[in-house]
Amino acid sequence: MGMVAEAIMRKTCKELDIEVIDMAVNPDHVHIFLKYPPKYSVSYISKMIKGRSSRVLRKEFPHLKEWSGNHLWAPSCYHGSVGNVWDVVEKYISAHNTYEHNRRQIRKIAIYRPGTFVRGIP
Repeated sequence: MGMVAEAIMRKTCKELDIEVIDMAVNPDHVHIFLKYPPKYSVSYISKMIKGRSSRVLRKEFPHLKEWSGNHLWAPSCYHGSVGNVWDVVEKYISAHNTYEHNRRQIRKIAIYRPGTFVRGIP
């Protein structure tokens, strides 16, 4: 499912002429490092990525509707600009994209009981 989510997000960005510098899709959240044209606001980009990925993922994986209802993603998200710390952000996202990190995250998610999982992905 993570690979499908990443593909949807990359396709959405490509269609908007947004460069994906780095991306890490984890079981409960996503990190995306983008370079985008000034004609788009960050909130618009977030809305497009979250909206399309939610629709497609819930269509491709119907079981998501059972625990996420009408909203796959949490309504909030963090946006930050980079400036001179470009390399720090790349290292941070790359560190979250490692096999070991993802394996630990999956293990954490696996211990949740169905009724205790917090709906949404930050």
